[in-house]
Amino acid sequence: MTRIPQQIIREAIMAKWAEEIGPEAARVKALSDLQAGAVPPWQQKEISLTSYLVRKRLRDELPEPEKEGGRLYVLGFQGLRAVVKVGSTAAPERQFEKYETQARNLGYALVDGWVSAPVGTRSEAYRLEAMVLTNLHLFLNGHIDGGRIFEWFHGHDFEQIRQLVENPTELLHLTLERALARRSSRLTHLGAAAAAPLGTAIR
Repeated sequence: MTRIPQQIIREAIMAKWAEEIGPEAARVKALSDLQAGAVPPWQQKEISLTSYLVRKRLRDELPEPEKEGGRLYVLGFQGLRAVVKVGSTAAPERQFEKYETQARNLGYALVDGWVSAPVGTRSEAYRLEAMVLTNLHLFLNGHIDGGRIFEWFHGHDFEQIRQLVENPTELLHLTLERALARRSSRLTHLGAAAAAPLGTAIR
């Protein structure tokens, strides 16, 4: 007897679930269940379907990436709170599978995804990624989180981050504007403190 490949079986199951539940209804319930702490998430039908459809859409949209250089990507995960992963890649399929597995083991599931057009060579993609990540941290948090957390943004909105990553030049301008505003606010505060009588609380 010929054995049916697991991937074909999985695709048939997901197609059946999509027909029975509907992608949008599945997504709404998946987000609700994840925010309520559904663990393990891969045992929930709507969550599994939502993650599968995100990966399928990204797969269908992408040609062979290794031949074209690097791309930026934004992945949205949901658990008790939202987590967004930002980075660059030359092999989205392999990399996304790794991150999805890591997230699933921590009670998160993939619920959104976006990948840019090729942004140059792999080294050019790395440089752009570093600039984007630095500016994202400064714009969203006012400081840079180093180490492994550098590519992860906790509690932030996927769509907001996607729009910022999609336009790195605009992100740089917004970051500079916010930095200047913070600096101006600090100088105003210091000026008020210097002018106040001793013992006066400055708020």
